Amino acid sequence: MYRAVLASLFAVTLVLRPPAASAQGASAPVPGPCEAPDAIAAIVDRPGLGRPTANNGSPCVVPVAQVMVEVGYREQSTTGSAGTSTLAVYPLALMRFGLGARSEIIVQPPAQSIRSGAALGGTFVPAVGSQDLGFGFKHTLDDRTSFQDAVGIFYTVPSGSPQGASGFSAGAPTYMLSYTAAFALPANFGVSLTQNAVANAAPSSPGLARPFFSYQPSIAISYGFAGNATLLVSDQITTPLGPGAGTGNRALIALQRVISPGLVLDAEYEVNALPAAPSARQHAFGIGGAFTL
Repeated sequence: MYRAVLASLFAVTLVLRPPAASAQGASAPVPGPCEAPDAIAAIVDRPGLGRPTANNGSPCVVPVAQVMVEVGYREQSTTGSAGTSTLAVYPLALMRFGLGARSEIIVQPPAQSIRSGAALGGTFVPAVGSQDLGFGFKHTLDDRTSFQDAVGIFYTVPSGSPQGASGFSAGAPTYMLSYTAAFALPANFGVSLTQNAVANAAPSSPGLARPFFSYQPSIAISYGFAGNATLLVSDQITTPLGPGAGTGNRALIALQRVISPGLVLDAEYEVNALPAAPSARQHAFGIGGAFTL
């Protein structure tokens, strides 16, 4: 069933992608949403699904010679028979540097992680440490009024600690190739589709990590309110979650508000729908924002 859903999402993205406009006889190009003045709401990547800050939230990049800083706090709760395990992650920083030519460099500093509460076994045991350092590159392909898309790559360095099954780093690098397409719909609605191909790693024994490949398609639907506010509903499938593991499914609902041309804030709630146990008893909330320098 999920293989069919994944294939359908990928096919829909390709079919809906509009053809490039012909340059012959065309007038001067009109700046799209990504290049419009004060376009911080279109550029920001937050909020994202999962523990790390999303690097594939928007097909837009930061304008040349500008810097965008995104920060946030996320608290996840997992309930088991022995009680509740809580994971707090902050500041979820993402630094994005505009290079020009519709491109940007991304730096993700290590996030502080604190897991407390009940010891549920496996990953869910008390621990304090940091997540891996990450670097990325994103390039906007199209920036039109009704359609924007981008490709990106992201690499994480195994710098986090502690490493291993109960830590915050697998102890091996990861690589991700992503494609994001966003479509403007009537009545202030929008939809975006993202395809992630991830060369991942999972701890197999002390000091060793086992590589595996996973595919992450996601869909997000947004609605713009008056007063610079946007409601976002997103769903992401990950298959597999690890070597020999099953499929995961995260859903998120978020509210974003533009405070000024250089500041945007957000609040979100996230829940795991798959696998059925114990992640069905796992949820998270987060707050954050982004500002330009």
